[in-house]
Amino acid sequence: MSIKEAGMRFIGSIENEFVRIGADQMEMGQQLTERINGVADRVKTLDGKVTVLDAKVTTMQASIDELQARQATMQTSIDGLQAGQASMQQTQTEMMHILVAIQRKLDLN
Repeated sequence: MSIKEAGMRFIGSIENEFVRIGADQMEMGQQLTERINGVADRVKTLDGKVTVLDAKVTTMQASIDELQARQATMQTSIDGLQAGQASMQQTQTEMMHILVAIQRKLDLN
């Protein structure tokens, strides 16, 4: 085999190797693109779920705020009832003192 033939074979094998490397790079690029698209789809799905959860949390926070407002109103009512009860007890005590005083006067007469 001559040097020219050997050189041509060598050049042919180098060209084949370049073609193989190019094909491998294209295949790897395709796989990478598919993975990126898969990740993008997952991110979109996750973003949708986060949006739904955010709406639920907002709704739940509104419900909690409403419950807290009702609790504050109820506490105010309870405080009013307790004050009324204390006033009523004081009035009853005063009435008992008056009745006892009347009873004593009646007993003296």
